[in-house]
Amino acid sequence: MGIRPKTSTILLLDGDLKLYRRAGIRRWQATFKLKSRWVRVSTGHHDMAEAIISARELFYKYRYMEQHGLPTLSKSFKTVAMWAMDRMREETANGVGKVSFRDYHIVINRYLIPYFENMPIQSVRYEELLKFGAWRREKMGREPKSSTLNTHNSALNRVFDEAVVRGLLARKDVPVLMNKGRNGQRRPDFTQAEYQTMLDSFPAWIEQGRVGKSGQMRALLFDYVIMLANTGMRHGTETQNLSWRHVTVFEDAGRTYLELSVSGKTGRRDLICREGTIEVLQRIQARSPDIAGIPFDRLLARKLDEPVFQLPDCQSACNRDPLSARKRAPLGVALID
Repeated sequence: MGIRPKTSTILLLDGDLKLYRRAGIRRWQATFKLKSRWVRVSTGHHDMAEAIISARELFYKYRYMEQHGLPTLSKSFKTVAMWAMDRMREETANGVGKVSFRDYHIVINRYLIPYFENMPIQSVRYEELLKFGAWRREKMGREPKSSTLNTHNSALNRVFDEAVVRGLLARKDVPVLMNKGRNGQRRPDFTQAEYQTMLDSFPAWIEQGRVGKSGQMRALLFDYVIMLANTGMRHGTETQNLSWRHVTVFEDAGRTYLELSVSGKTGRRDLICREGTIEVLQRIQARSPDIAGIPFDRLLARKLDEPVFQLPDCQSACNRDPLSARKRAPLGVALID
């Protein structure tokens, strides 16, 4: 059996508070019992006299917090952040997650955990957030945009919400997050001449594509661009979430119209599309082996929960596992997203 290292121990407050330091550890630790649990916490001091003062302060602080219903548990920011990401994964698996969760995971792993990591969640206060903001600007090499800070703040609030749920933080103690980022600049629109030049160039570009997936992607991209230009649909979440069941064709006053029900960051909305979009959807259908032989009106009547923008070789896998369709659908639109 190994020999346990000797421990230096000092009893304070008639034994209610114990101060100790293990061999090889320079800082003194304090331990005491609350009504609900034992508390073990570092005094943060090497000097015994300073450690005794700190231990007494911690003892009375925790007793006060317990008496007034304040959180007395302490966990590192990283631990709480990992719990928050687990909760987002669980919500996504249960069908109640958000598309933005993917961005929150990136922010937490790339910025929040590297900076705050082992800091107690209760220590992340306004002053520390200011320091984090300066560190983030240096890491990015620029002043982040307001939209970027909104995403960062939302990710950070997910961590704080997790701390509140687990009793580690009182709601009133959650810091208010500020957004003083620079305004993003709107990208310039294509002119009509530029748009027409792009459309005219597509056929030769598609023809030059290699046989197989490259050619499939180019053909899908062509139809993707036309759909965006003629529907007002937003690229990204709205196109990725568009399934055949969201497509409706109807007639009014002798004219045929196409309606799309799209869902994105602003929620669900209905779009009435320009003429010609029906032909685009029919081209996409014709390249999809599993649905190519179905009359277009019967295809829409079936309300299939299959993505519209997907490559032909994704069809069989999508039919077996609807989730794989959502993972693979962006392959055809990666050049735009």
